[in-house]
Amino acid sequence: MRWTTDRLIRTLGEKFMNIKLKTKCILPLAFLFLAVFAVMAPDPIFQSMHSQVHAAQAESDKHTSLRMVADVKEVVPGSTFMLGVELTMQPGWHTYYKESGDAGMPTSIEWVLPAGYKHGELLWQKPHKFDDGGIVTYGYADKTVIAVKVTAPDVISEGEQKLVAKVKWLECKELCIPGSGEISMVLPAGKKGSTPAPGDADLFKDSGFTGKVSDLTTEGHGTAGSDTASAGSGTAATMSGTGSILDQNLKVADSEGTMPFYMYFLLAIVGGFILNFMPCVLPVIAIKIISLMEQVNDDPGRVRMQGLTFAAGILTSFLVLGGIVLAARSAGQTVGWGFQMQYPPFVIAMSTIIMVFSLSLFGLFYVTVAPGQDQIDKLASKEGYTGTFFKGVLATVLSTPCTAPALGPAVGFAFSQPPITILGIFEAVGFGMSLPYLLLTINPKWLRFIPKPGVWMEKFKESMGFVLLATVVWLLGVVGAQVGASAVMSVGFFLTGVAFAVWVTARFTDLTSSSSRKAVVWSISGVIAAACLYFFVLSRPDLMGTQAADAGVTKTAVTEAGITWLPFSIEDLDKNIAANKTILLDFTADWCLTCKVNERTVLDSAPVVEQLKALNVVTMKADWTRRDATISKLLAKFQRSGVPLYVVFPAGKGSSPIVLPEVITPSLVVDKLKEAGPSKS
Repeated sequence: MRWTTDRLIRTLGEKFMNIKLKTKCILPLAFLFLAVFAVMAPDPIFQSMHSQVHAAQAESDKHTSLRMVADVKEVVPGSTFMLGVELTMQPGWHTYYKESGDAGMPTSIEWVLPAGYKHGELLWQKPHKFDDGGIVTYGYADKTVIAVKVTAPDVISEGEQKLVAKVKWLECKELCIPGSGEISMVLPAGKKGSTPAPGDADLFKDSGFTGKVSDLTTEGHGTAGSDTASAGSGTAATMSGTGSILDQNLKVADSEGTMPFYMYFLLAIVGGFILNFMPCVLPVIAIKIISLMEQVNDDPGRVRMQGLTFAAGILTSFLVLGGIVLAARSAGQTVGWGFQMQYPPFVIAMSTIIMVFSLSLFGLFYVTVAPGQDQIDKLASKEGYTGTFFKGVLATVLSTPCTAPALGPAVGFAFSQPPITILGIFEAVGFGMSLPYLLLTINPKWLRFIPKPGVWMEKFKESMGFVLLATVVWLLGVVGAQVGASAVMSVGFFLTGVAFAVWVTARFTDLTSSSSRKAVVWSISGVIAAACLYFFVLSRPDLMGTQAADAGVTKTAVTEAGITWLPFSIEDLDKNIAANKTILLDFTADWCLTCKVNERTVLDSAPVVEQLKALNVVTMKADWTRRDATISKLLAKFQRSGVPLYVVFPAGKGSSPIVLPEVITPSLVVDKLKEAGPSKS
């Protein structure tokens, strides 16, 4: 049956809220669009999200097993006995002590005992001390028993006594996964005054540790932190005599460890300022230029307020990032600068936001209003400040994938410091990044050097939309590098669906539309976007991060410009250092534009390639596109928390590496390679 405008109006009016929409074919278009997408959707859409959650929990259960133990085989009325939960971790996994340290989460136990039973505080065994690149935690590997003293009442019921423990813990290896479980034990009731038969008394002999964690030593567990190196590579100390590079005290050539405390804050401000000119922020420059052009003829007071609002967006974003870092660290995760780009859901979210922003630059959201509409003018003014704030947020998010000169040492220092220092350094970076825009808007006279708006500006806006679309393509490439080519197609379908939903909203509503009309159109658009989100993103475990980070990934050597780059592994690095090889280690990521620019213009340049061959240098890439615990730990060894980072290990002097700056030149790299010398074998 053919849909007409009048029929659509009558149907919506009768069934909903007597709305008179003067639109054509919104619902048929929407249903047709969803039907086509449903046919094209991949098989995983039919998987239940509920089953995915349980699958994740089942995976967690395999890492730590629970068993309830007691030092008696029966409960005698009025007696006191030891009851405990034995946690057994798989190799490489560990749980945490009641004082977890700089990260982690203590194991908790809720006891459910028969009426009248009383229990004391938890009794812990002596924990191990883990030192993960300066982040110190305390916990247990292999096995431990968390116990409690239980006193039975003078009168107990005859028959079986059911004792229940509800346990929650955090288990860590390459990832940290919260776990929970409920276990129980049934003991028979004994006769009052009798001596209970002994149970597993030996398991409790070490319970009740009361020492200070500050007195503990690593005792061979120094590299088994929250994201253990052995977890990522399956190795511990592999270098004969000296141990792994992860266990050594490195003498870094450019170490900043002796700098005064305040210098790190100054470096953070300078690094934040330089961040405005790094390749990672090229897409944001378009947004900032347009913002400044729009303010040329504005009232000076409004210009100042716009500048402060933009700076507030940047500072707030950095404060939120600092809070996320603290939350992740307290949960046992090791994170670094730009860590959010390692998570496919975040990259997909950024792709969506930037695509919608590009559509706005193409004019999809432009509206024509009649002059004299005061309420619309006020609304436009209000949205201007909101838009300016979120431009600051977007600028921050797109700026963080790469580090800048001076920023690396400051942020690397911050990640090993207390929470207040981390937040302070992050805010200093934000202040430095917002500084040029604050200066321009505080003194509006400087804006006269910017070309005045005109017809050309509309064309310039549209051209900048293509810059943002190119950014979306780059982000899709990041998704492909993280989870595979098939994921790019799924995300592409999702983005197409979102674009269609935005088009429906923009074409069938405007500032003069009634609230009821907006509600219907927005609801239709929301259904379209939500359906595409479920079909193409939520239904895929790899895109949602519920699949192991290294699943299905095979690391192979890559030849570029005549140089073979080996994939990083701590075993290969240790072996080459032990074999007296000179090594160039490139810490990189597909989401780091600065990394890619340096690789194409410097590392692949003829002078560098010739020097690498002449000195027989082993070249190795540590790809941080995906989460990698070992790479995170090695970055921390150099007081860095992000990429790019370039390190040269001289032959025979592996414990004295040469660290290059974030921005490199061919001559600089050649000079440092000559300083390191050729491989000796």
